[in-house]
Amino acid sequence: MAVELPSSLIRFIRASVPTYQAAEVLLFLAAHPERALTADEIVASMKPAALTVPAARRYLALFLSQELIVEREGGFAYRPASGDVARAIAELAHAYNERPVTLIKVIATMTDGGIATTGFTSK
Repeated sequence: MAVELPSSLIRFIRASVPTYQAAEVLLFLAAHPERALTADEIVASMKPAALTVPAARRYLALFLSQELIVEREGGFAYRPASGDVARAIAELAHAYNERPVTLIKVIATMTDGGIATTGFTSK
């Protein structure tokens, strides 16, 4: 498969985005950085997406451990730990909007063997 996404985005996906649906949750939070949302609120706000509360909780726990989001006011808010992470998420948003089929294929290929357990680093 010819990868048509930046290598930094590929590394980020490998480390932090287990599914396309997880990408949607992360990008939803990134689009609303001023809000702290619970898993229930995210699921309700993302309707008609077929996202379950347990899946949202798993993604949120992963994103929290990767320092992509923070816990605040009883919910979760977008706040990447570094500029490198913020740039990777911006690349993810660009791919999501401009190259969704390529993004779906890359995520599916990357995560067939499971998600990496290490965090994103820019190297």
